[in-house]
Amino acid sequence: MNITAIIILYNSNIENSGTIQSLLTTNIKDINLKIIIWNNGPQHLTDQECQKIKNIFKLKKIELSIYEDINNIALSKIYNLFLNSEHYDFFSLLDQDSQLNEDFFQNIVNNNNYDVIVPSIYSSGWRTKENSLCFPVYHKNHEILDKKTFLMGEIESIASGLTLSHRLITSLVNIKKEIFNERYALYGIDTDFFINLKSLNDKIYKGICVGKINHSLDFNLQDRKKISPSRKLEMEYSKVLNKLFHDKKNRLNVFFYLLRKFFKKEYSSSTFLKLLKCLIRKQHPRACISIKLKQLL
Repeated sequence: MNITAIIILYNSNIENSGTIQSLLTTNIKDINLKIIIWNNGPQHLTDQECQKIKNIFKLKKIELSIYEDINNIALSKIYNLFLNSEHYDFFSLLDQDSQLNEDFFQNIVNNNNYDVIVPSIYSSGWRTKENSLCFPVYHKNHEILDKKTFLMGEIESIASGLTLSHRLITSLVNIKKEIFNERYALYGIDTDFFINLKSLNDKIYKGICVGKINHSLDFNLQDRKKISPSRKLEMEYSKVLNKLFHDKKNRLNVFFYLLRKFFKKEYSSSTFLKLLKCLIRKQHPRACISIKLKQLL
């Protein structure tokens, strides 16, 4: 079986990525595994670290490609680029700070009759202070999924650990051209994707939740005061876009929403103007940045 996985790095080198380190202990028996490492900035990767990981992967018989664009490109654009250009049976999306269990790739092999494969996501500080189950959740009420299989559009999860079949990707391209909505850049990409799976025929395409990964989520629902201003802004960008694309609100409705929050002093003037620009353009500010592809390996 041919499996391709992409790992997105941001503000991290290769050696410090928990995902890459845990990947080296996974079972890849009977799998032709290709790993794509994408460095999204802000610093360049060095030739030394690229060569070091290349040698390690070679010993593991894992094919490796490394690319970078340090302009913090929208993740949706990166995902679409490789989903449309690689040859694979299944494609996995991975963040830099997920701890993969040994059976991560074998779970894909053993469930190759499914088209959407997601692991249970555990993280500390999300719903409780402890390392607890966070995703997947039901789309309608955001309660934790309590069964193994699910219908298209029934659930939401995060992008890290999400695995998609080639036939599902082909169908999505035929239906909507864009696999991931390139108006999103960071938050909201995964939610938008899962909602849009409703366009697929449930009788043909099947989803399953199997295995688990430990993942460091970017913010803490237990203590919102710890959320950085930059993360808060990213969350608000996704709220604006969700209101436009999924709640079907018009720009005027969303403008008054932003204005109310501004008058309540929930937004600074700078934040309000940034969100207003997002509203007017109906896209994340980074969505307009084109990829300048540079292959390092």
